[in-house]
Amino acid sequence: MSINLVPIVEAAYNYYNEFPCVKLLLKYEFTPSGSYKFFVRYVSESDEEVPTEIDSDPIDNELDKIADYFEAVMYTEEKFNRFIIEIGSDKTYSHRQYWDFEKEKQDWLNTAEVFYQWVNQVMMSMIFEYEKDNGFLQVQYDSDGDLEYLSSWDSGIFTFHISSKKEIEYSIVLTLDGKERILDMPLKDYFTEGILEHHKVTNIELADEWESWNTMILKSLHYDIPYDKREEFVRYF
Repeated sequence: MSINLVPIVEAAYNYYNEFPCVKLLLKYEFTPSGSYKFFVRYVSESDEEVPTEIDSDPIDNELDKIADYFEAVMYTEEKFNRFIIEIGSDKTYSHRQYWDFEKEKQDWLNTAEVFYQWVNQVMMSMIFEYEKDNGFLQVQYDSDGDLEYLSSWDSGIFTFHISSKKEIEYSIVLTLDGKERILDMPLKDYFTEGILEHHKVTNIELADEWESWNTMILKSLHYDIPYDKREEFVRYF
């Protein structure tokens, strides 16, 4: 599969003209999830690279075609996580696309290290939806006369164990005013898939960076967990 770069080159060549240059570099860096960073550099005759100072919004429709191409070839031999287009002052161009394995590993590690944040956010959302839909939440009217739901917990312990059959055994213990209760709530499919993927990545792709584990225990205070306090709120063993 190939991509027609001409519309992208035309858009970039006409739009990025802040500084005189002998070459324009467009660089894409993709994460495994498909999000990407985009960089533009003007290259002078002395090989000095100068970053752009303007936003890409006006030509994003063209630039985003590389993201569509990334999605299309992700599971083929043409997959890439770096894509570079070089455009000369005469509008001639060339490109390179390749898979940077070191970048892939770092991306996995960056994601794994903040995975507990996603778990906490999704669990808070699932608990609220489940208890609201099943009539477990008390309600009151605020000063404007609008209905609001009262929180049913102020802290929680979420335990996830990956069995030898790669199934998730879990428990949800919620505490309100010092009183504990167990919530028997089903997990959403996308959430269980996320836990299993995290287990696979950390135990296989990141085996030399991450201690092997089958159980994850997360302490939630019913609000965002500070990024610098991961060890206080999540344990793996």
